[in-house]
Amino acid sequence: MHGTSLSNEAVNLPEGLKGKVGVFLVGFSRNSRDADSAWGRRLAADYRESPTVVYYQMPVLAAVPRAIRGLIVKSIKSSLPASEQARFVVIVENESAWKTVTHYEQPDDPYLLVVDSRGDVIWQTQGAPTDPAYAALKQHVEALRVQMGTPSTR
Repeated sequence: MHGTSLSNEAVNLPEGLKGKVGVFLVGFSRNSRDADSAWGRRLAADYRESPTVVYYQMPVLAAVPRAIRGLIVKSIKSSLPASEQARFVVIVENESAWKTVTHYEQPDDPYLLVVDSRGDVIWQTQGAPTDPAYAALKQHVEALRVQMGTPSTR
């Protein structure tokens, strides 16, 4: 996946994951926004400054008509503080591939993927964040850190 964050930084995956754990939060509808945001707040609290974990919130807008796509992106960007814009990458192509990798079932659910440094999905969940789901995410992130020999500091 090659894209640009809302802070206009190039994002190339899995190349950008070398030596790091990736966490991707993928949303396919506007109705997933509240749950996406709740996951995003938890990820930011634990991993915003992490040298070993990279996370991105990835709204999928590939099916949105181009004429209104720009307005949606502008709305998303204006709702975010500048410090979070680098963590948002809008997906505008290959929606079917993202639906396949996330095991898409419910349009209004967010999909969360933990990936290794090669981009292979190690763990995933969908839906609003719960304490057990977040604990499982952290457990898988930590296991990957250990496997890669990276420090467990955030």
